[in-house]
Amino acid sequence: MNRTRNSLPPPVRKQAITALYQTVVELFDLFTCIKQAHGNMRGVTFIRLDELASHIMGHIDRVAERATALGGMADDAFREGVRLSHLKKKKETPSSFNGAFDWMQELADLHASVGEHVCQAVKQLIEIQDFGSADLLADILRTLDLHLSILETHLNQQHLKTRSSPCFTRSL
Repeated sequence: MNRTRNSLPPPVRKQAITALYQTVVELFDLFTCIKQAHGNMRGVTFIRLDELASHIMGHIDRVAERATALGGMADDAFREGVRLSHLKKKKETPSSFNGAFDWMQELADLHASVGEHVCQAVKQLIEIQDFGSADLLADILRTLDLHLSILETHLNQQHLKTRSSPCFTRSL
């Protein structure tokens, strides 16, 4: 850990840095999943996933900068981020043309999972009294909740379209 004039005691900074870098890993994994979905989705159900990815990348930068400000040093976590991530992904990715609904479900599930991780990290940071890092992650949690709301709204709209389509009503 690098020396710093930060007022937090070294043991607190060490715990905070660990929580922050794990958050970076989870956010980076989410970012790659959003970009993968963006690269594979087609058709009228496509939403602007680049904006979601851009928000996540901004958060990755801020969390990494906070860890560095506390004396942390970027290590292999960045290069091996996906391997160190706790996000659970489906074994098979959805198809490009017909899998838009599946992609949205996958991204919603991943946002919820990262949100859960961030919430736990906020609790941990409050317990050790690193309120600056907790506030930063609380802001990220609000963004993840907003993204999740957008994804769920899109999923609900697609579900309603499917239910009201002539093909669906004939099968009843």
